[in-house]
Amino acid sequence: MSTSTPARTPALLLIGAMGTGKSDTSYHVFSRLYRAGIPTARLDLDDIGMCHPSPEDDPDNFAVKAEAMGAAWRVFRDHGARCLVVSGGIDSPEVIDRHKEQLPDADWTVVRLRIGTQERRRRVLTRGLLLGYSEEEMEPTVEAGDADERTVESLSLPGQVVDTDGLTSQQVTDLVLARAQWPSAAEAAELTLDRQP
Repeated sequence: MSTSTPARTPALLLIGAMGTGKSDTSYHVFSRLYRAGIPTARLDLDDIGMCHPSPEDDPDNFAVKAEAMGAAWRVFRDHGARCLVVSGGIDSPEVIDRHKEQLPDADWTVVRLRIGTQERRRRVLTRGLLLGYSEEEMEPTVEAGDADERTVESLSLPGQVVDTDGLTSQQVTDLVLARAQWPSAAEAAELTLDRQP
C-alpha cells in the first residue's frame, strides 16, 4: 500500500447556530466519504469540549476544543486518515482561526448551516419530545437558538452558507458537498488512490 500523503490536508468545518444540524451533517459527510473509499476522520467540537470547569474568559472552552482537535488529528493521521470533517458551534472569525492554526498543513473549507425559526422549532420539539420534555419546556431552547442565529448572522464569518429548511439529512449532505466542492475531484482521486495496494 502506498504511504504517500497529499501535500495539504482537506479539512471541512461545519459551523452554525444551535439546532442547524451541524453534528448530523458532519456524520453523514464522514459516512459518505468513508463509503467512497476516502480515508476520513470526524470530530464534533461540542463533544470534545466537554471539560469543566471552563475558564471565565473562555466559557465555551474554545481553547480546549482547538487543542483537542489538533491532538486528535495527529492520532487520526498516524492511523491513516487523510482528510478531516469537523463540526461545532464556532461563533467568531477569531475562534475559527484558532482552530485552523492547529492544522497548519490543512486547506480549510468552511460551510455555515442555517435554518429558520419554524424549522428550528420543529427539530427542537421533535428531539425534546423523544427525551420526555414538553413543548413548553423546550420553547426556551428554540428562543436561544433564534438568538444564536441572529448573533451568527451579525458576524462576518468566512465560508459558504447553506440553508437547510425542509431538507433531509442526505439532501443537506448532497448540498454541502456540491456547494463546497469538497473534497475536490483531484483530492478525492488522490486520497482514494492512496489506499490502493
